[in-house]
Amino acid sequence: MVLHERVAPKLRIVDVINTAAAAKEILVDRVRHFHRPPAIENWIVCSAGEHVELLRAQGLPVAVVDTPRGLEPGALARATWRLTRLFRSLAPDLVHTHSSVSGAVGRVAARAAGVPVVVHTVHGFHFHEGSRLPARLFSWATERALAAFTDMLLTQNREDLQAVRRWRGVRARLVGNGIDVPRFARLARRHSGPGRVVACIARFEPVKNHHDLLRVFARVRAVCPQARLRLIGDGALRPQYEREAAELGIASATEFAGYRADVSVLLEDVDVAVLLSWKEGIARGLLEPMAAGIPVVAWRVKGNREVVRSGKSGLLAPPGDLEQTTAHIVRLLEDPALRNRMGAAAAERVHRQFNEAAIVARLAEVYASLLGAAGRALPVSWEQSHDQRTVLSA
Repeated sequence: MVLHERVAPKLRIVDVINTAAAAKEILVDRVRHFHRPPAIENWIVCSAGEHVELLRAQGLPVAVVDTPRGLEPGALARATWRLTRLFRSLAPDLVHTHSSVSGAVGRVAARAAGVPVVVHTVHGFHFHEGSRLPARLFSWATERALAAFTDMLLTQNREDLQAVRRWRGVRARLVGNGIDVPRFARLARRHSGPGRVVACIARFEPVKNHHDLLRVFARVRAVCPQARLRLIGDGALRPQYEREAAELGIASATEFAGYRADVSVLLEDVDVAVLLSWKEGIARGLLEPMAAGIPVVAWRVKGNREVVRSGKSGLLAPPGDLEQTTAHIVRLLEDPALRNRMGAAAAERVHRQFNEAAIVARLAEVYASLLGAAGRALPVSWEQSHDQRTVLSA
């Protein structure tokens, strides 16, 4: 690829993630905060996709390197080689990887290219309760081995941090996850009368488990025939879920809203938000509706347990328990006073614990410490932008 013809920045950071859609969902706000040319560049490296140009339209430098979603050895080797070449060309001071496969090839490539600092964020380890033992053991062994290529592992929840701290010689820190709270807080409203709109914010991937969500909603419709389901997100499994909705007889009550940059607009009339993932880091699909004062129903899995105080800011059900999940949704739809009470508690909790500004400050502190230890001088603009007085405690 051809780099811009200009004087090299004093500091270059590269974030590596599997898809441009994931980058839009997870990285954009933070990258915009750090990207302050000409002194600081923050690149995004991701696979090709329709969202690449959306990222570039926001003035962010993007390099396209396709990383596989599976574990085919040849594809992994090719992705690692391409990333190694890119890193040698870009000469970043710090590479920050995300997701499982892109995190694996990205870290190996960064070390092969001689990148001074390598950081990886765990968006929920795959060795979690409910996963099959062979898969759990493979994931654990892989992540343990990859930790050797990493200067710092960052976790979003305390359970993943505890897992990492059992590994000798591995540095880890809880950074958490957050959202732009004011963007959603403006939606906070009081509920009156029976609820009708149930929403789910999640990519169409197996781990997000729309399969069971559709079955739960079919049961909800049997009790609350006016209920509607809004699915906010997109992905390769969308056609399959559209077929499943038709087979369950709920197609006319199910809205496939697709990917939307303005998620907050789609939450304006939502009464209950649902997320039935098998595992999470800290899910934005819970934080965003909660910040808008919408009570949530989720499964009691790693990550969700840290976000939702069941009975206070939402309701948790055991993973796989469709009957209790249905009962929780129906209960909230039928009780506006309960929705108001839990919605207010949810908004307060997100504002206090999951504000993006605090997460960026923690990340800036980690970057500064690691870059300093690697002998990388920070530009003056960094010190001005990341005054340590803004750093909040984890």
